[in-house]
Amino acid sequence: MVVAMNALGVILARAGSKGLPEKCMRSLLGRPMIEYTFDHVAASRLLTAAVLTTDSEPATAIARRAGIEVIDRPADLASDAATVDAAARHAVERWEGQHGIRTDIVVLLYGNIPVRADGLIDQAIEHLIHTRADSVRSVAPLTKHHPDWLHRLDGDRMSQLRPNSVYRRQDLEPLYYHDGAVAVVTREALFAALEQPDDHQAFLGRDRRALVQHPQDAVDIDEPIDLDLAEAILRRRASGTASRRDEVQGFLKPVTIGRHQIGPGQRTFIVAEAGVNHNGCLDTALRMVDVASDAGADAVKFQMFRAADLVTASAATARYQQEGCGEDSQAVMLAGLELSPDAFRRIKQHCDRCSIMFLATPFGQAQVGQLVELDVRAIKIASTDLTNALLLETAAATGLPIILSTGASTEPEIQTAVESLRRMGATERLILMHCVSSYPTPIEAANLNAISSLEQTFGVPCGFSDHTTSTQIGGWAVTAGACVLEKHFTLDPSAPGPDHAMSLAPSQLKEYVAGVRRMERILGDGRLGMTDREAEVRAVASKSVVAAVDIPAGARLTAEMLTVKRPGTGIPAGDLGSLKGRRAAVDIVCDTTLSWDMIR
Repeated sequence: MVVAMNALGVILARAGSKGLPEKCMRSLLGRPMIEYTFDHVAASRLLTAAVLTTDSEPATAIARRAGIEVIDRPADLASDAATVDAAARHAVERWEGQHGIRTDIVVLLYGNIPVRADGLIDQAIEHLIHTRADSVRSVAPLTKHHPDWLHRLDGDRMSQLRPNSVYRRQDLEPLYYHDGAVAVVTREALFAALEQPDDHQAFLGRDRRALVQHPQDAVDIDEPIDLDLAEAILRRRASGTASRRDEVQGFLKPVTIGRHQIGPGQRTFIVAEAGVNHNGCLDTALRMVDVASDAGADAVKFQMFRAADLVTASAATARYQQEGCGEDSQAVMLAGLELSPDAFRRIKQHCDRCSIMFLATPFGQAQVGQLVELDVRAIKIASTDLTNALLLETAAATGLPIILSTGASTEPEIQTAVESLRRMGATERLILMHCVSSYPTPIEAANLNAISSLEQTFGVPCGFSDHTTSTQIGGWAVTAGACVLEKHFTLDPSAPGPDHAMSLAPSQLKEYVAGVRRMERILGDGRLGMTDREAEVRAVASKSVVAAVDIPAGARLTAEMLTVKRPGTGIPAGDLGSLKGRRAAVDIVCDTTLSWDMIR
């Protein structure tokens, strides 16, 4: 929950930019650049107010038309030597003096950044409040301009900026730059910087946090080429022909799990979640492998734990668990659902015979080791362990792909987990799963749009861990961008146990998988252009050039001699203009569909 605080947006727009004078007024898609920042401010639900601090008369006029309050920036704060924090403090003090309201949070927004991710301002404010940090800034990863690939020149003689042996981009140490899209600081940190005049970063405080974005989520206009890039992105968004997902897709690398490629545009990876629905019985678990294979799932997944290591003796069960198994103690319930390491070895062997991938969720470090010994192709981490840094570190150290569920987690917690995995070099093999930790989840609470939100925010393939009882929602999730689906199933939905009631019966699992595959066919590959299926209709329903009058051989063709009619078997209607001025090679009777052999 976001605590109520006064957040003042301070938009900075100086007239005297040397690179592009009055760049905030440059036109992008017919609008002054600064108007896009005004749009971003208007879309925020957490800003108390916003002001523009500027010495630009044109920017002032536009702001006032947009209902944005203007703070006139004095000359000493509009020079090249003036600092951002000094201009911001001036604006804050003026606004507070005029309105009698003390600001808690200051949101710094540059007027020369017309491209920002949707909701970024509010995400940054929420992150500052949740973490109680001094500042939060949007950052993006360095790629081609990474310091390990930079050189100094002495004449034409090159020397590395810093010695290293890194030659593959994916092996570079993850480094980030502030993309300028947003910087949120506490009022306290902003004004405490006055005590450290020689430190121009002091206004960011000691505890400085980041929100990681894609490089294309913000365009900082400094050079003419930046204008071209920003206009291209804005045009794509405005046209509706390319969604935000399309933009991100070009930057996402598929994650390889066994022979499967996981990512946008790839076949959906379907995981049949057996979980603990075997009730501790190996024979039941083996039969569940058969059911998952018969349904057409790509993988079958179990849960691997030792109850004594997972919960305390006093840990209580959740209400849905009590209703499913009549047990108040987690320790007692889970002890009855354990399978031995040897049982998992036999399950893995049976999966291999059935040509279905074996997966399991480890709930401890020891279980990660067991899975490595079983030669699994990926590690699944449950939502409950998203904040378990030790388990994440152990999973990342295996070098295997990681599928991480996000149920009942806050966005900052997800951010922290992803950043932790990024530092360990694991994000190129990470898949995030949108998950609603409610058992069962009503379909109206599924929030499928969160799938694309995860993908856009964290830049990795995303899926849906489905706790509904619907057999159709898998197909819907695919349309929402899910690359992976995880669905609980059981041999008997009426059996005692914590998860049976929200799991699909064998026939329903088969229906679920078939529905996903059908939806994939319906969605198609997205390629534009005519298909073979359309050829017949095109031939009879499209139009060709037709003689509007009798045309004698040798006559020069004029507009009055020609028209367009069905069918589309002759010279295409689009070529009508190229026929004018050419001559008829033969006599052409009125209402004849023209072909190229009639023209010279």
